[in-house]
Amino acid sequence: MAGCNAAGDLLQSLLGIGDSDNIELLNKLNASWVLAEDYLLETIEVGGITMEWLQPKDSKVDRVILQLHGGAYMRSLKDNGATYRRSALQYAKLSQGAVLTVDYRVAPEHPYPAALEDAIMAYTWLLDQGYLPEQIIIAGDSAGGGLTLATALYLRDQQMPLPAALITMSAWTNLNYRLWTPAYVGTASADNPYISPIYGEYHGLPPMLMQVGGAERLLGDTLAVAEKAKEAGVDVQQTTYPCMFHVFQMLFPELPEANDAWAEVETFIRGR
Repeated sequence: MAGCNAAGDLLQSLLGIGDSDNIELLNKLNASWVLAEDYLLETIEVGGITMEWLQPKDSKVDRVILQLHGGAYMRSLKDNGATYRRSALQYAKLSQGAVLTVDYRVAPEHPYPAALEDAIMAYTWLLDQGYLPEQIIIAGDSAGGGLTLATALYLRDQQMPLPAALITMSAWTNLNYRLWTPAYVGTASADNPYISPIYGEYHGLPPMLMQVGGAERLLGDTLAVAEKAKEAGVDVQQTTYPCMFHVFQMLFPELPEANDAWAEVETFIRGR
């Protein structure tokens, strides 16, 4: 496993877990995964956007997780779907609810605001199914973590109903770089809060759980947003896992620190 040295290439870490041993373990976990018999996984399409809808087979749920996947806004769900089916099932079990994972459009073919539009569409779809805002939690890792924050900022700014809570893992919140423009930015301004939530104002947002690895390049992305949100009066639970790498949570159940992080997620969800 990775030690306490920060990950090298930022884009590589955003596109995957990075270290070759970690990648090997992730691939092994993904290859051995099977859907639990008491859950149903459906693929649905709304407005040309594919979403995966995971529900318990024989029980009606009153909690839904809207999962926004990572991948630097450049990898679609089909590129790393096994990882997010595993995490969807994990979210479903821990929350005793259902999980909607949206295969949002990605760059470079679809720069901003495509991903944000698709996240809003998925959230609206849940409301249209009869779920109340207070029954919905939005969760995302890496780029999906930044998109989680951007979605909440947009919902608040448009005076739309806000979800019960937000969960981010290794959130990518600052796409404004001096020597590099991420493909998702396109022709927009990288300091737009809906692209780089680090520039956002956080008043009025729901409770947030923000996890990050202590050895990853995006540590500051999470810490800065957590501090801004706390100063704005938001209930923020921020946890830094020492020596952990980008999106280490996806190595459950083999990595003890990943299991600890998911236990924290379960406690946070149950408290909403």
